[in-house]
Amino acid sequence: MKNISFLIIIFSLNFFSCKNNKKSVYIQDIKSEIIDSLKINFKVLENDKRIKKINSFFQRKFSSNQFNGNILFAENGNIITQKSYGYSNFRKKELLTKEHTFQLASVSKPFTSIAILQLIENKKINLKDTIQKFFPEFPYHGITIHQLLCHRSGMSQYTHFCDAPDSIWPDKSVTINNKDVLDIISRIVPLVNYKPNHKYYYCNTNYLLLASIVEQVSGLSFKHYVKKYIFNPSGMFSSNIYDRTNFEDLVLPCQGYENKTPWEDVYLNGVVGDKGVYSTTEDLLKFDRALEKNIFITDSLKKLAFSKMNIDKNGNKNYGYGFRLKEHEKYGKIVYHTGWWKGFRSYFIKVKDKNQTIIVLNNVKKGKFLKIDRLIELIN
Repeated sequence: MKNISFLIIIFSLNFFSCKNNKKSVYIQDIKSEIIDSLKINFKVLENDKRIKKINSFFQRKFSSNQFNGNILFAENGNIITQKSYGYSNFRKKELLTKEHTFQLASVSKPFTSIAILQLIENKKINLKDTIQKFFPEFPYHGITIHQLLCHRSGMSQYTHFCDAPDSIWPDKSVTINNKDVLDIISRIVPLVNYKPNHKYYYCNTNYLLLASIVEQVSGLSFKHYVKKYIFNPSGMFSSNIYDRTNFEDLVLPCQGYENKTPWEDVYLNGVVGDKGVYSTTEDLLKFDRALEKNIFITDSLKKLAFSKMNIDKNGNKNYGYGFRLKEHEKYGKIVYHTGWWKGFRSYFIKVKDKNQTIIVLNNVKKGKFLKIDRLIELIN
């Protein structure tokens, strides 16, 4: 981890003196208008030879009841193919369209990371800040924003310690939110898995804490912060963060299924930051283009988010700040995130060297997960 600490120190010394990077959206006198370059409709590559290969793959999956959802494959911001397969709601026989929104599950984490990095860029917080700076009663010491971002806090999963025993949250019909989880942590002090910065351990608790820090620093609810500083500037007008208080704000939300059994809207859906974003394939392409154009944060911060923060121990898999990372032997650096939650499976993949974007949103959990390498092969 010495190399990572060195990287953070160098970043802290050099970042704010850099004058060549484009200003981010998050500045003192921020305006939340749509960026002109993102107003236009995406160009569709109608005669691309890859269209048949990609569509045939998903048609086979759909025909064998292994896929139900929306896909979008793009290169240089141009859409190669965008299709819908199956139903948004089986009981109502409502067919999916490209306008339907899906619960992104852990593909929500990149949005939380960007929000935190905006606050860092605006000098409101620092990577070395500990949780106690924002929540003095927090019982674990020595956990920094850096460790939360790259999953090195060592904390336990809130989905486990809030769920059982029943005495922790007795009435599962009552929504639990981020503040409730913070109160529970302070009250029962759940056992940790590792001491801070000991090793990488993927934990959703990290990202609910980051969302709460955004709220504490900005004075906005997390859903309003993200809408103002991420969704609106990039033209993601079909996207929202769902916290069980705002279902009416969702745009054509899909029902999530386990096989053909619908998932209920569980009490844990009140927690945001680790999950909660509802979005479309096209809105996610807008997010991708805004990242590419450094609209949210400067290039220096983006490169830091896309840097390995852990030692490779499982092949070439790694994690930066809100993004999974891998080195493909043929196609180079892959920046991606996947997610699954209550019937939803999500895939957001960026092939950096070729400026290719793969977005797959599935609202039926059945069979094996799609392989990242296989999806990359479809576009190459």
